[in-house]
Amino acid sequence: MNFTFGKKYRLCSKKKIEEVFQKGVKIHGFPFLSYHIIQAEENPSFKVLISVPKKFIKKAHDRNYIKRCMREGIRKNKELLEELLILKGISVDIAMVYICRERKEADEIELKIIDNIKKIKNALQKLPA
Repeated sequence: MNFTFGKKYRLCSKKKIEEVFQKGVKIHGFPFLSYHIIQAEENPSFKVLISVPKKFIKKAHDRNYIKRCMREGIRKNKELLEELLILKGISVDIAMVYICRERKEADEIELKIIDNIKKIKNALQKLPA
């Protein structure tokens, strides 16, 4: 398994980001609010946008720490989602927004990321093949 989290896993396009927030399915799993939308592309994969609003976490070093922990949690556990996407032959764009008002530790963030990925995976499994 490839445990990298490079450019191909990052959601960068402004059009796609707006589309995810406007038309995406919302999943609430504290301390994250996730939006995901299915994309029709030839090679199945997923792209993630990670956001930690200044409104909730005031200090930049805390926001950066949380974003690093979120990326690390996704990097370690991305195979949970990739297997299903390859089986179904779909691509998914995901936006994860941190909505907690205090800083959580890395292990706690990783556990919550795993829960959130499982919720998205369950929502995708309900789709017809």
